[in-house]
Amino acid sequence: MSKSEAIGPKATDSLEWNHAWSVVSQLAAARGAALRELGPDERNDTAVEPPTAARIGAQSAAVEAAPFAPVAPDQLARDMAEIERAAAALRRAEPTLERRAPSPPVSFEAPAARSVWPLLGVIWLMAAAVVACAIGAVVLLFN
Repeated sequence: MSKSEAIGPKATDSLEWNHAWSVVSQLAAARGAALRELGPDERNDTAVEPPTAARIGAQSAAVEAAPFAPVAPDQLARDMAEIERAAAALRRAEPTLERRAPSPPVSFEAPAARSVWPLLGVIWLMAAAVVACAIGAVVLLFN
């Protein structure tokens, strides 16, 4: 077995990846449905582009220099309502994605160990055969 080959069955790995890909596709479709339901004005408020390294450095320096910005008093309530709307849209779009109990861990049992004695017997027989052939070759050489 070469180092590049995976250990274990290959067919189930492919099936698991296919299943994972289908779940990710379903989640992406549900996200799209939820975003369409939110509307353009709410969607633009919640869209955040990922920070770059330069922006992170500038933001950390600004945070250390300036005190915390004032927070709107009803911001938490608005955020919770937005999360609830998105969760409701996701439940309507994909009812099969409900929370479930985790599956039990798969246990792997090692195969039973075999005896070493047959291997040692084969090694001794091979060594005896090599020595006998060497003795036979020396005897034939000097005769």
